[in-house]
Amino acid sequence: MKTLFFLARHGETLWNKQQKLQGQLDSPLTEAGLLQAQQLAQRLATPAINRIISSPLPRAEMTANIINQTLSLPLQQHPALIERHFGDWQGALISKVSTHPDYNNIFLQVTADAPPNGETGEACALRFKNALIEIAEAYPQQTILVMTHGDILRCFLAQINQASANDELPLYANCGVSTTAFDHLKQSFSISGTLQA
Repeated sequence: MKTLFFLARHGETLWNKQQKLQGQLDSPLTEAGLLQAQQLAQRLATPAINRIISSPLPRAEMTANIINQTLSLPLQQHPALIERHFGDWQGALISKVSTHPDYNNIFLQVTADAPPNGETGEACALRFKNALIEIAEAYPQQTILVMTHGDILRCFLAQINQASANDELPLYANCGVSTTAFDHLKQSFSISGTLQA
């Protein structure tokens, strides 16, 4: 028995465009972000998705709502799908925080290192994994669109792909989608692939 997840990042936001770290703060979708959400809705019109579960942050909620104008599915929120907490780095330009001596360990890899007063990549990945298991157990054998955030997806997928601690991990594109299946018997995830733009 398996539950299939489409894991999607929200559309482009103002702070994405300005190269600022959002974390658990928020900024509005840009015109490009609104268009990305509409285009993603069209790409998701064919798979037999049963429901949408979104992060409660407004940028993810807005993207999910735009997609649901096309899909018309049950839509709910799950608090654990919220983005990684970047602590003191939230709202800062990436160019500024990238000079921090531990920036690579914190932001480009999944480690036990955290931004000042923030969340580690390992803790973020575990939080997301536990949320997906909880969702899978509530809706077994369904196909679920999860609308969430770039860094939490990067951290989770790196651990599923068993990336080493030294691997520099790519950023997750706005409205990018990966698919993963949760095997209820094995209590494990496998990567199914990506949905191309």
